[in-house]
Amino acid sequence: MISLEDTIVACSSPPGIGAISCIRVSGPGSREIYTKITSRKLVHFNVIVKEITLAVDIEEKCVLTSYEGPNSYTGEDSFEISCHGNPLIVDLIIDNLISIGCRLAEPGEFTMRSFLNSKIGLVEAEAISDLIHAETLEKVRAVGRSLKGEFTTEIDKIILDLRKIRTLVESDIDFNDQEINIDFSRIKRDLETFSTLFLSFISTTEEAVYLNEGINTVITGPTNVGKSTLMNYLSKNETSIVSEKSGTTRDLVSKSFKIGKHVFNFYDTAGITTKSSDPIERKGISMAEKALLECDLVLELIDGENINYKKDYPGKRVLRVINKIDTFENKNAELLGVSLKTKANLENLERELIKTAFGSTKLNVGVFSARSRHLRLLRECYTEIEAAKNINIESYIELFAEHLKLGSLKLGQIKDPYSSDDLLGDIFANFCIGK
Repeated sequence: MISLEDTIVACSSPPGIGAISCIRVSGPGSREIYTKITSRKLVHFNVIVKEITLAVDIEEKCVLTSYEGPNSYTGEDSFEISCHGNPLIVDLIIDNLISIGCRLAEPGEFTMRSFLNSKIGLVEAEAISDLIHAETLEKVRAVGRSLKGEFTTEIDKIILDLRKIRTLVESDIDFNDQEINIDFSRIKRDLETFSTLFLSFISTTEEAVYLNEGINTVITGPTNVGKSTLMNYLSKNETSIVSEKSGTTRDLVSKSFKIGKHVFNFYDTAGITTKSSDPIERKGISMAEKALLECDLVLELIDGENINYKKDYPGKRVLRVINKIDTFENKNAELLGVSLKTKANLENLERELIKTAFGSTKLNVGVFSARSRHLRLLRECYTEIEAAKNINIESYIELFAEHLKLGSLKLGQIKDPYSSDDLLGDIFANFCIGK
């Protein structure tokens, strides 16, 4: 259960030995605890140097910076202690603070309090965690735009546009016993325009999620065409076992790495075949099929012996590649030909991977940062919008309005989830302790 009653403490700097460590304290008891260790009153944005007694014959000279709520990161009274970066000293200080009224903070609890105290929005809170874990400069820039509120601004605009349409519809329901002329044609046009712009925004958000979380890419195809060899080439490591024996890969083998400036989360899967009677291989094929349903991008690899192999992957972006072109002539212009043995054309493979995922080899420098949670809610909202478009509004206006309402609720959960405790717990559990 989320509570703001405790005063919490944690080390906010990375664990290990360093020149300086920073310990953060926040909560209703901060003033009293600050006075106990300094013999002074907590004053906003005040910096003092104080020797703190940690144990018998052990004193540590620290720098303390204090903040009065609501003008602090958490919105509460708080202070930070900078000390020598020895883990033993850090532990002694935290133990001392716990003994006089603090509780050890949970992961992300400082930022959660900032959200609960309306210092930041949920989207900005998520962006803070993304900034800490950003692996590329492009991601840092994108997260910075979200921290400035660009993604939130776009969501607010979409919510407002949908609300305008709902207002027109629901006015007819509320006043259907009065003579009010509702322009159903206008409502349909407005919803069609909204739907088109909304779909474009979803596409932009997809790109933002790929940039932020990486592109979940499944390498699939028939057995023994070089999928594991391709995985090893792309990862620059012996990630997967390579063998001439068919059916070597029986489990999902995954690894994340950068191609160019993009992070890809690759999954090497069991070869898809209907001929195997091995229960373990069949289990691996089942896992591969599940991964295909959940991925963002499919890399289908075949060879000359499986030239007619082709599966359908509804709703997925697909790059089809034919391997072993050193042994035959690739006459299929639709397939990118490579040779993992001779390394022929592999530079084009990497370029085509980026192009298939993003629609271009160039980054959208104006993109913000987003998460899978946001994209899922946007898609669920779009489903409701499409359902409304397929309804005869003149005959079933209440059902039409209900779909728009459900769509609005999905959008609202991006900024203000109503299943608060469970969802917020999941979101902030991914933060590091002390943030």
